[in-house]
Amino acid sequence: MLAKTNKIIKKVAIFGDAEAKKNDQHFIDAYNTAKLLAENGYTVVNGGGDGIMLAATLGAKAGGGRVEIVVLDPKKKPANFEGYNKENYDLADKIYSTPNYPERLSKLIEVGEAFVIFNGGVGTLSEIGLSWQMAKFDFGSHEPLIFFGEQMNSVIEELVKSLNYDPLEKKLYEIVLTPEEALKTIQNRKGDGKIEKKGLFGRLIDLIK
Repeated sequence: MLAKTNKIIKKVAIFGDAEAKKNDQHFIDAYNTAKLLAENGYTVVNGGGDGIMLAATLGAKAGGGRVEIVVLDPKKKPANFEGYNKENYDLADKIYSTPNYPERLSKLIEVGEAFVIFNGGVGTLSEIGLSWQMAKFDFGSHEPLIFFGEQMNSVIEELVKSLNYDPLEKKLYEIVLTPEEALKTIQNRKGDGKIEKKGLFGRLIDLIK
């Protein structure tokens, strides 16, 4: 369960699958989450690409909010890099340009003051790893990690169970199933452990209500 943080949160970074299509559920969830965050005064941050990144920008703009993106210098973009989408660029209010992928990743973590993380691939995994480690270093004023959805819940439960996570590292994240739960966690700057307490059966009942 996410421990209380003293971090003042104004910018929320959204991470996830660059391959997500507009009719995929995690794209829709990211869009709705970003929209709700924007409606409540938060700036939405993402990596400037397709999929969940684009969903974050479109949702934030639908909510009347501000978007900041962190990108690679187009001249230095490596092969197979998915972090570019013209629509995302054109809608952004502020663009941070970085010379390589490690610096882009570091800048995303620096700019974000909380992280909402959807299902994704290896890029999302790198974002999870660095944001989790930096949150540990800043414990007490840490940036919350908020994992969205049952699939991410299963992944994180397995990680925490299988790897040698210490007690402090287990206090840096929260699992949510709805945009409203993500917003509440950010506003409160702590988790309530509601998802963990319910167990799998209770969570499934909630999903089909």
